[in-house]
Amino acid sequence: MSSPTDAPGDAPLTQRRAVEVRVGPLRSAGARVRATAEVRIPDGRARELWFEVDAADADRVTPHGDPFVFAPLMLALAGGHDLVVTGATLDPVLVERLAEFVRVWSAWFGYPEVRIAAETRPAVAPRPGTVVAFSGGVDAAFSAWRHTRGDAAADRRVDAAMMLHGLDVPLSDPAAFARASTRARRMTDDLGIPLVAVATNTWQLPLVTGHFTGMGVAAGLQLLAGGSGTGLVPSTAAYRDLVVPMNSSPVSDWMLGGSDFAIVHDGASADRFTKIAALADWPEALASVRVCLRHAGHDDNCGRCTKCMMTLTALHVLGVHAPGFADRPDATAIDRWARTLPRSAYYLQEGAVLARAARARGVDEAWVATLERRIRRARVKAGVRAAAPEVSARVARLHRRASTWNARRRRSG
Repeated sequence: MSSPTDAPGDAPLTQRRAVEVRVGPLRSAGARVRATAEVRIPDGRARELWFEVDAADADRVTPHGDPFVFAPLMLALAGGHDLVVTGATLDPVLVERLAEFVRVWSAWFGYPEVRIAAETRPAVAPRPGTVVAFSGGVDAAFSAWRHTRGDAAADRRVDAAMMLHGLDVPLSDPAAFARASTRARRMTDDLGIPLVAVATNTWQLPLVTGHFTGMGVAAGLQLLAGGSGTGLVPSTAAYRDLVVPMNSSPVSDWMLGGSDFAIVHDGASADRFTKIAALADWPEALASVRVCLRHAGHDDNCGRCTKCMMTLTALHVLGVHAPGFADRPDATAIDRWARTLPRSAYYLQEGAVLARAARARGVDEAWVATLERRIRRARVKAGVRAAAPEVSARVARLHRRASTWNARRRRSG
């Protein structure tokens, strides 16, 4: 056992204040089991961080402190503090890899480089078995499908799927999560994989930002290290179209695993269109996949948001109807949506994948050219902003002033 400092360099912890984590014992409460830790930030406030599963899944829960390092590390990064973990051991390889992860987050997102101090246990080989993170969306469904019925079925044994309550479905709405998990379970049951629901208050902690999603998913997988030796994080972008920085990518996700529980970024050999094309032959996925983050009930697809329209447009190109979506937009509706594609690097790349797939399949509808034009213009603007930010800002201000003047003129005339 040791108390290492896993941080850039081998220097001891600095004298700056630290986020302190004390991992507590596993507690049973009726039909539920809760793993807890006290997290104290430097201003003295203490908060409980917890994960909860059904008692039937208690054997899957790790006795170690690994799941409790991720959210406090995000708090430490956001506040420029070091991190100290007590009460349970951490995997030494995980601690070592997190040092590199901190360097990545510093380079990508501008966080300060922080250090981690924790008691470690001896490194051991991972046990057999794999758990896949399963939100019920396209990426998760594809990973679960490819390792049971697809081209990767012989690669590893997937023995569980993990669905987080507290991420896209709030803890305050257990009924919505019950509906969403029922929908997801129809797919996992069809594949013969048990679905393990993990509730957590991780996303209720202060300063947990949008850069945390990949870390949060890894924490949920690490919780189930008592029953599996590998956790799969379904890919978002393909290797061919990789966009960085992203909060989950093949560049950094593996750094969230250790010697006895590996984290694998899965499925990045396929882009989103290829995934949807594969799932088109799986009726339960077409009926049950849930991609929407804007549906008021948190358990269905709105059919209008960007994620829904990206999926529906791919299905339109394939000529496939998905019963899991109430609406089936025609080419005119898709053209209207294409004009509003968000200008983030990720959505521009995913839009390019759609346009490329449509062209390859001989689809010559107006929306394809509209989408290509939208992407081209957005990338030109992004290039100008990057090359000459001051000139770009000045032009943007002039454009806003002209737009305001024209609007006033129309109102007065």
